[in-house]
Amino acid sequence: MKTDQSLAQLTPEATIGQIINANTEAGELLASIGLSVSEHESETLRSVCQQQQWSEVEVLKWVKKHTNGTNGNTMTQPSETSLSNITGLSNWTEYLEREFVKPNQSLLEELHQSFPRVLKIHGNQYTWLKDTKWHFEQFQENLEMYFEFEQRTFFPLVEQLSSTKKKSLNHGVVQKLNNSFGIIQRDQDRLKRQMNTIREKDNGFNNPANACSTLRIQNKNFTLLFDKLEQQFQIEADHLLPKIKKKLQAQK
Repeated sequence: MKTDQSLAQLTPEATIGQIINANTEAGELLASIGLSVSEHESETLRSVCQQQQWSEVEVLKWVKKHTNGTNGNTMTQPSETSLSNITGLSNWTEYLEREFVKPNQSLLEELHQSFPRVLKIHGNQYTWLKDTKWHFEQFQENLEMYFEFEQRTFFPLVEQLSSTKKKSLNHGVVQKLNNSFGIIQRDQDRLKRQMNTIREKDNGFNNPANACSTLRIQNKNFTLLFDKLEQQFQIEADHLLPKIKKKLQAQK
């Protein structure tokens, strides 16, 4: 097998070294679920997973999904320099939609699908999964509502503000935007509390020594989602909301 193959072309028969050569971030992902990359570099993914009693198909599918360019660049935190290059409110909403909302929706859907399966298999063994179930369901419902509010109400209002000439903005739009600030703050505070509760209930997303690949991937997906969601909240608080308020002030 050629070492210059893309990650998408690789199968479980690829060695860990070949996977890393195809995409260095894949190595970070494998390490994040407990695979010692340096110790197994010459072994195939199938062989390593069989030793660990993991599903090599599941692991490779997850790695492919979460490397750069396939799921919103989940491993990278935006720099202040890159954020400073974003100009215009419409560009901000497009950026947040592309880099945060959609990837976070994808992560939430993965967790929605994996959690019942992990709970069914390991609920009696790891009782904290049962303790987490209700909190995760409430968090999922609230986060879905948050995304729906942003995509269907808040972002379109921001688009209207962005495209409206000075002092010609409809009073109703101004009122709805002002009301939106309180809704966003309230929802973010609630979601942050729920994330803290889930982290605590779920043992800080630390993997038991003999955890299967499904549980390990689920814990990493929780970490990815929570980290990326907190980044989204911070960017909205530090950049988008102040720019909207400044634009509204200029409309007076």
